[in-house]
Amino acid sequence: MLHRLSFASLLLFLAACHSGSTPAAAPAAEAPAEGEAEVKPRAVVTVGTVQRDTVSDVLQLSAVSAYPAKDVLRATTTGYLLAPVPVPGQRVAAGQTIFTLQTKESRVLHLDKLTGDPRLRFSGIIRIKAGQAGVLATVDKLAGDYVQDGEQLALSYDRARFGFLLDVPVTQLRYVHTGQSCRIRLPDGRVLPGRVTQELATGDATLQTQRYTVRPTGPVPDLPENLAVQVELDRTAPHLTPTLPRAALLTDETQTEFWVMRLLNDSTAVKVPVTVGNQQTDRVEIKSPTFGSKDKILLSGNYGLDDTAAVKVSRPSAAQP
Repeated sequence: MLHRLSFASLLLFLAACHSGSTPAAAPAAEAPAEGEAEVKPRAVVTVGTVQRDTVSDVLQLSAVSAYPAKDVLRATTTGYLLAPVPVPGQRVAAGQTIFTLQTKESRVLHLDKLTGDPRLRFSGIIRIKAGQAGVLATVDKLAGDYVQDGEQLALSYDRARFGFLLDVPVTQLRYVHTGQSCRIRLPDGRVLPGRVTQELATGDATLQTQRYTVRPTGPVPDLPENLAVQVELDRTAPHLTPTLPRAALLTDETQTEFWVMRLLNDSTAVKVPVTVGNQQTDRVEIKSPTFGSKDKILLSGNYGLDDTAAVKVSRPSAAQP
């Protein structure tokens, strides 16, 4: 019995020593209260409302500039060109002498120096005149060149006949007619007022297009031939329709589905599919659904949001006094 009591006392002593040498355990992290949800960060967004703007359904087609009335200046006999010779870009008047040609017989016999003799009525100097007023597009020969009869010397075009060649797909012919007003958008952003003036009896069998001519109705800047432009024609008369800024419209990769994010309450936005109509430079027509004047649509911060997303509306700062 004494032996057992001594052994039990030894175990108690060893246990007490071990507990005293063991460092105190770190307090456990405070666990979240039961039922408390983790707070997710909210996207900062700006909102706006649908506006009613006057828009029209616009047909945009490609066209190229052209000078349809060209005048080809040709040599009327064989001989040498005399100076001076015009330069490209030079303006010419109808009936103006453009080239002076000396026949080879005249150069050999020096007939141009014997014109004082009344018996020599032919000096061998031929003057080639412009048939119409215009601007020289090309000059193909230089002073002193020997040219053959009928050879092209220069090409001029009539600036008064300047226009654009418009190829209209046959599926859109019902929207284009002669006398129709249009807008000609140049590559540098300038817009010229224009009018469809003529329907040409030519078309492209491969592309199935009908060709029209379009002419500016106001001042025309100096433009080269074969300049690619955009011609805008109104398919419908201007009308009032609900629109949203282009930034509010979201779409998929194939651009077949469109939607906007509508503010459901102060902190939640939901996805609303929409049907779009005419798309202007900065605004888009919304055909359906019909939004009310109090519906708040996300204008920024809407990209990549889920169907139901937590958001924070950015309030405009108060004006400083």
